Amino acid sequence: QINGLFYSPEERTSMEISADIIIDKTSVEVFVDNGAFSYAIERKAVEGNRDGFNFFGRNLEVKELKVCSMKSIWGD
Repeated sequence: QINGLFYSPEERTSMEISADIIIDKTSVEVFVDNGAFSYAIERKAVEGNRDGFNFFGRNLEVKELKVCSMKSIWGD
């Protein structure tokens, strides 16, 4: 399950998925397996949070992580 919804990758025997995660000031958007499944959630800042983001799941292993910055479309 992803975010409470059932998702099965195209390769049904695989237990791996890819995810593009876009985080901005107000939301988190997740695109699984090149957009085969996607969802967005509201992001609310927690005052005093020094931990950043936490990702969790059963036997979750991040095999590759690439972090990029994006330019604002609003020009700020």
